[in-house]
Amino acid sequence: MSTIVQHLDKKTGKIRVYESTPHYDPVTKQSRPKRKYLGTLDPETGELIRSSGRRGRTASSKNVTTTKEAPASKEIKELQKTISEKDAEIASLQSEIKGLKTIIRSYEKVCSSISATLGKAPNNL
Repeated sequence: MSTIVQHLDKKTGKIRVYESTPHYDPVTKQSRPKRKYLGTLDPETGELIRSSGRRGRTASSKNVTTTKEAPASKEIKELQKTISEKDAEIASLQSEIKGLKTIIRSYEKVCSSISATLGKAPNNL
């Protein structure tokens, strides 16, 4: 049977709310509580402010590294965008090069056929 437990944090003055279920430990032969954090109580209204469900601490707004990371991540996104644009440009240039190479091969064939024709022509001129 689970119960709701309220715990007062003396440092911050916040009341934290837990769901407590008893668990029997056969090694120590004692009952120990297993608690699940539910959230904090609002001091003005007395309502429960639910937790996000994620474990660990949230990033503090006073944390200097988070403010430095935001411009860095923006700069990284801009660089990634530039890279993708350059990759698209490289691909279009490579396809243009293939087309030009086929045109050059056709001109070479025409030139070789013209030179072969001129080589066989009589020199009566």
